[in-house]
Amino acid sequence: MNILNPLSVEDFNQIAKNDNPLNISNYEEFFQKQIDDASNYAVGSYFWFIGNNHEMKIVAASRNINELTPFSHEKWTNGTALFLVENLHPDDSFYVLSALNLAVQKIEELPTERQSNVRVNIYARMLNSSSEYRWVLIQMPNLFINKVDRTTCGIIMITDLSHLSFKEKPILMTLTDKIANKNIYFNIAKDEMKLVNVDLPNITKREQEILKLMAKGLNSPEIAKTLFLSYHTIENHKRNMRKKTNSKTSAELINYVWSNNLL
Repeated sequence: MNILNPLSVEDFNQIAKNDNPLNISNYEEFFQKQIDDASNYAVGSYFWFIGNNHEMKIVAASRNINELTPFSHEKWTNGTALFLVENLHPDDSFYVLSALNLAVQKIEELPTERQSNVRVNIYARMLNSSSEYRWVLIQMPNLFINKVDRTTCGIIMITDLSHLSFKEKPILMTLTDKIANKNIYFNIAKDEMKLVNVDLPNITKREQEILKLMAKGLNSPEIAKTLFLSYHTIENHKRNMRKKTNSKTSAELINYVWSNNLL
């Protein structure tokens, strides 16, 4: 069983850095599909940035980044791992570096055709534009890996979760490898920081649509109207999902979904 230890900025840079350039002239254009798709599944305000492990810095960022963080777009587009750490809560920052490093390693280990099936969810506290910490969801919609020398660059999406209430500190990170509609779940336990493998229930495409709207704060009548379904159909889906996840209320269901990377 692997144990996730905090990773210093110095160690992160040493592990992640690759001396070979990627020869990508326009990083934003390279990840345009993921940038365009982001609004379809974000459950709150979000921003993105692109990191390059040859230059070991952020090479592109969304224009709204100054609205959701204390720093300007110009500051972010020259940011390093240390700069990212300075935006994160001190109790979370070095575990986030470790989680990002582990996520890249796990994706690299997979065959190329399976790498896009991995979902990365990292939960941490991060500064908002008023320099106050709030919970965010850190995701990696796409990671480009050079087959020759393993040089990588990836787009990181960060979603504000301040509109959601967590009864307890969420699990730091989940990795989900979705093959044949099966979730293989790697959970870093919040107390012992141990990596465990857990099977999760299958959530259908329709149920995911409903969960996303629930996470945005919509109630059953509003979800029914949005999806052009009846109120009773929505309630039946919710009932089935609560049964699958052994949760009793909608709040417990959403908490289970977030903790187990089912969206």
